[in-house]
Parts: sequence; structure tokens; C-alpha cells
Amino acid sequence: MTPHQILVGLLILYPALAWWLFRVLWVSENRLRAILLKLSLLVGSSLYLFGALEYYFMHSVAISDGFGQTLMHRNWINKYGDRPKNSFGLRDAEPVMGDKPTLYVVGDSFTAGHGIDDHRDRYANLLENHLAGEWDLMLLAKGGWGTEKQLEVYSEWSNLREDREGVIVWQYYINDIDHSGIATGLTRPSIHFGAPRLLKPVVDNYHLANFLYWGVFRAIYAQQLGEQYLSYLTNCYENQESWDHHQQQLQRVADLRQRSELTTVEEIPPERKLIVVVYPNLKDIEGTRKMSEKVVSFFRTRDVDVVDMAELLADYESDEITVNALDGHANEMVNRLLADHLYQHFFQQF
Repeated sequence: MTPHQILVGLLILYPALAWWLFRVLWVSENRLRAILLKLSLLVGSSLYLFGALEYYFMHSVAISDGFGQTLMHRNWINKYGDRPKNSFGLRDAEPVMGDKPTLYVVGDSFTAGHGIDDHRDRYANLLENHLAGEWDLMLLAKGGWGTEKQLEVYSEWSNLREDREGVIVWQYYINDIDHSGIATGLTRPSIHFGAPRLLKPVVDNYHLANFLYWGVFRAIYAQQLGEQYLSYLTNCYENQESWDHHQQQLQRVADLRQRSELTTVEEIPPERKLIVVVYPNLKDIEGTRKMSEKVVSFFRTRDVDVVDMAELLADYESDEITVNALDGHANEMVNRLLADHLYQHFFQQF
């Protein structure tokens, strides 16, 4: 029996149980009976109010969450985050295998559109609209993908197409160094949290309780958890062994300008356009800018075109550029700003 079946059962049985107790079993009038009768009415009212609010939160509240651990975020995934889903398991329309130049857009949750309800409001799709059907968009992005996974997926796809022309837009977020920190022995703090054991059955299964609990939890502990994780990322960038490990991955990205990943082509591959988009933490641009600038500098010293989002968004407050108070991903406005910037600075000449 599911938790919601138990709740429905209580809503159905409670009036009958109260009626049987106070009208059949306990009929003698006394002060204790009067108190318990009023208490039963209070409990019944609370139970039905909980049931009504649970129904509302379960079916109507779909809000993305940066940690992705709340039931309201699960609702968002079911309603928006997995739509559309193509045959490759990615959130996008089915890719076109045509003969036009290819626009590869590779990234993580920022490119996949975490928190963006309509996938057409993402910068990749907006840029495709600017290009008016002159390019084939290949969007390769999923939440949680780091640099190594992105390289792996891009290599598989580009080998399938074997195209000579095109552009790669490679989106980077400062936590992409995470796996290099782990690989070189740095201790990563846990960013997964759960409710206490006694509350867990209610918090994990009922949307209203989940919303109230995590709302309170976030207000008290979220900043502390975020600071611990950002401190770990800072350590990853400052630790030479970790940074050297990550630079090897970044160099492989820079090398994508040459079609060396095309194992089926014998001739020397031509150079192609690479644009790297680097995101800081949008809740704390200035506090994380040192990390993002290290990556920006890496690519610029290798003559790779870079869009530094810390520069582009320097004049905005965090609530103007993020999805919501619980989700630090880029909102629709930022996606429009980025799409316009990419088109104006890199694509109008094509």
C-alpha cells in the first residue's frame, strides 16, 4: 500500500471511526468526552486540510530545485524537465542528420535547461532560431555531465556524422573540475541530505510535508552546504595536482578544433570553430569569479573564443539571472542574452 493510499484510507475511515466512538461506544456525557470530541474535530479538520493541500502540491506545484532532491522538483522533471525527450535520452527534439553545417552545443544542466519550463527558451534553441534553419543543431547536454562525459558523447556523435564544417559551442560550469578533485584525492563534501529517520517516511512521501520541511531546512542550512561545496571547488582549482589533471581535459576540448576524433578519416582534418561559454556560480559571481577566470584564461591563451558569463552578467543581481530562490541555474533572460551574444559576435558573418 502506497503512502497516498494510506492517506486516502484515513480520510475515508476517520469520520466513521469518530462517529462510532462518540455515538455508539462512548455515549455517556462527561467533561473528558467533551474534550476528546473537540480534539477529534480538530484532528479531523487538520487531516482533511492536509489531504486537500497534499492534492494541490502533488498536482500543481512544479518548481525546479538546484539540488534536485525535492518532490516539487520531481514534479518539475515530470512536467517539463523530460519534455521533449528524443531517442537518445536527451531533452530535445529528434536531431536532424542533414547535409547542413553542424552546430554542436555541448554542456551540462545549464545547456540542458535546468529550471527552464519550455525547452525552446534555452540559448541553443534560440540561437538555432537566429540561424533560420541554415544549420543542423546537435544539442548534447544533460545535468551532471562533467568534461570527461561531454568529451565522450561529443566524440561518439561527431564520428557518426563525419562532417567537415560547423561550430562547437562548449558550455563550462565551475563544478566541472569536481571529478579531477576526486581523482587526485581531494575530499568532496556531501551535497546530498535527507530528513531525520523519524520524519523521513512523511517528508519523503508527502509533497506538502516535503515542501515545508525542505523550505525550513534550506533557510537554515543551504548557505552552509553551499559554502562547504564552494570551498571544495576552490581547493580543486588551487591544488596544482587537481588543476593539472583538469587542464588535460580542457586541452582535449581545445583540441576539438582539429577533427582528430574522426577515426574514419585519414586526411589531416581542417580546423573548425570552437566557442567556450564559461559560467561562474550565478548566486555568487564575484565570490567564484577567480575560479571561472582561471578557465577563461586557459582557453584564451590557446586562442579559443570565450564567452565569459561573469563579464556578461556583472551588472545583474542574482535574483535577476537565476531560475528561482532554490535554483541557481540561468533563467530565460540569461539564455536570451547568451543566444543574442553568440549570434552577434560569432555567427552573423556566416
